[in-house]
Amino acid sequence: MSLSRRKFLQYSAMTSAGLLAPATTLAANNLQSSLNWLIKRMRSEGTISPSERTAWSVYDFNAQKKLVSINERQSMQAASMIKVFVALAYFALHSQYPNQYPYSWEERKVMERMLVKSSNTATNKVMEWCGGPQRVQQLCQQVTNWQFKHLHIVEYIPQGGKTYRNRASAQDYSRFYYYLWNNSLPQSYELKRILSIPNHDRIRTEQMPAYDITIYNKTGSTGMLCGDGGIVQFGHGQNFCYSFIGIIERTSKARNYGRWIRARSRAMREASELVYYYMSERYYALGYTPSVNPNSFSDGFNDSNGFNGSNNGLFNGGSAEIHWN
Repeated sequence: MSLSRRKFLQYSAMTSAGLLAPATTLAANNLQSSLNWLIKRMRSEGTISPSERTAWSVYDFNAQKKLVSINERQSMQAASMIKVFVALAYFALHSQYPNQYPYSWEERKVMERMLVKSSNTATNKVMEWCGGPQRVQQLCQQVTNWQFKHLHIVEYIPQGGKTYRNRASAQDYSRFYYYLWNNSLPQSYELKRILSIPNHDRIRTEQMPAYDITIYNKTGSTGMLCGDGGIVQFGHGQNFCYSFIGIIERTSKARNYGRWIRARSRAMREASELVYYYMSERYYALGYTPSVNPNSFSDGFNDSNGFNGSNNGLFNGGSAEIHWN
């Protein structure tokens, strides 16, 4: 489970310079400072434009601690990342009224097309089942006791996928994935099953081996936004996991969408790789040796990780938010 030599030397140089802390003494502010350094470097190189806003969030489920909170409470365009909330809304209805809102083979396929293939047609169908966009937002808030402070769902996905009015914050996604991993959402196991189906995510890199990592995520893409949010589970048999949220937003539509989204996707993967480097080094340095048995994976969440259902600092913002980006 090694990084490329180029990246390893780069991060090692940062550690020597004091920009990265040794894994055994890793603290939230060190990872946040290092990620901020990386984003500033990307801006200086033109990978991220000065006019583009970014938001980032990392939560360590094992340590029960927020490690990164950068512009986390900023309301930003949601694009297809909103689809996890659409799924949540329907599962809330299904849990309460299973006969009126069934979840059979047909509904399952629609849900998979929405979350895995990112089908806008499927998304609009699920929204219709729920009673429309505003009803989707209301259901999400009711089932979580109004924990999504910046969630704003007001439109179906327009033809061509040019959806700019639905909004959420990195904190909203962080809370969603916290609830999901803690099995506190309706149909959490089914949601995790679907979100773990491989897709073109912006979290995994070539340095994150498939046999050792499972990613639960949903991306979002328009000519004005590049985003991804999800859970990274690594070390089979040990259940080390963390959530990673990254959002890059433009103020105007990119002239060359393909070139812009590819460049921002690379930037997001580099940020994800930095976080993965920290997390893997942190737990290996503490003496844990995750199994590499690809058949030992369990998508369940158990008490051995020390969760008791409390918010553990997540719902009050975790570490202090710093608007560096």
